[in-house]
Amino acid sequence: MSKGDIRALVVDDSEFFADMTAETLSQEHDMEAVSVHSGTEAAERLAEEEFDCVVSDYEMPEMDGLELLSAVREDDPSLPFILLTGRGDEETASEAINAGVADYLLKLEVVEDKQYGRLANRIESVVEQDRTRKKFESLVANSPDGIAHLTGKGVLLSANPSMADWLGTTPEALSGERLTDVMDTETARRRVAAARKAIEDGETVETTDSLDGRHYQNQFVPVESHRQRATVQLVSRDVTEQIERQQELERQNERLEEFASVVSHDLRNPLNVADSALELLDVDDDDDLVGKIDRSLDRMGEIIEDVLTLAREGRAVDEPEWVDIGTLAEAAWADVETEEATLSVAATGEMEADPTRARDLFANLYRNAVEHNDCPVTVTVCDFEDGFYVADDGCGVSDGSSVFEMGHSTADDGMGIGLAIVAQIADAHGWHLELTDSDAGGARFEITDVARRE
Repeated sequence: MSKGDIRALVVDDSEFFADMTAETLSQEHDMEAVSVHSGTEAAERLAEEEFDCVVSDYEMPEMDGLELLSAVREDDPSLPFILLTGRGDEETASEAINAGVADYLLKLEVVEDKQYGRLANRIESVVEQDRTRKKFESLVANSPDGIAHLTGKGVLLSANPSMADWLGTTPEALSGERLTDVMDTETARRRVAAARKAIEDGETVETTDSLDGRHYQNQFVPVESHRQRATVQLVSRDVTEQIERQQELERQNERLEEFASVVSHDLRNPLNVADSALELLDVDDDDDLVGKIDRSLDRMGEIIEDVLTLAREGRAVDEPEWVDIGTLAEAAWADVETEEATLSVAATGEMEADPTRARDLFANLYRNAVEHNDCPVTVTVCDFEDGFYVADDGCGVSDGSSVFEMGHSTADDGMGIGLAIVAQIADAHGWHLELTDSDAGGARFEITDVARRE
């Protein structure tokens, strides 16, 4: 905020002082200052025009500074008001503060010591505080979260419209009510206990609970205040839809894994029978046929494992942990038959991930690079924006639009599951996955939206 954004009204029965003060604030401190010469005239200007602050003399005929403040408060309870007085006694200061002035200055200090810069800074300070408060109040009033000001005994001092809507009433009706009287008693008692703990510990307390079939995440934030009673700000967020989606996802994952396990079990039994029967066959005259059958049985076993992996990798990541990217990338290289390929890891720092599944992501990207290039490749892992990338110097991908789809493969013996698994792992972490060309002309897989730290 600049002082040029401030419009101030200067009120003093001394025309000389009012005009000089307004002129000095305007010319030397970049404010728009207007002068008037009585409390009555000030009230009239305030009724017709918008001002950010009032600077008023205390002792004026007809209407003094505090009487003007009282009149202003009837129309605008929060307009910043600075009082200038010739008396510096404690009684006057106390009376001014109790009346609700934003600040209090000695008039002689401003006039004789020419401390207009001090006055300008006070004006800027109280206006900035007022604008910040109004912005906060607007955010609270329009927030979809339920927000309430609560004492340690569970008395509601205020509540925003969202909180009132959830409780089937209005913000005005909630003021002064006990939490135990406006919601389920047991839930209210737990919330009051959390509020009391936040006040006692001086730290934010977080809880989750349910009310009328809805699920909420709550924060109880201690409020620093000059009030005698300690209070908290309660911020309650309705997370019903997220919880229901998570529960549905968990049910889907359970059904998918159960299906995959049943299928693999039912396939493994006849597969094992066929494999045992093949060993007992006397087919010395047709080694090629035996080799084809043996390779087919091995491939069926691999398919079973891939189906199980695919089912398991689709699950959401519930408890990620911080893992070193470089260490994980190098460890995954050992999981792949890399032949003559080489690995270069330049990524540093840590990321938040499920280490086992993130290692599978690296391994499948390595396997894709090795198996889809005829010549030995160099695979590189590097930092990238809010994530990392895995690139190779191979022949690249001709059609990148469908590589992450199930069944897409350019290898003769590929099932097209590897990159689908990569996509599922990335999605389970909430990461964004994209395929582009590497600087060397090969494939480059960029993984972003990753929580990182050095």
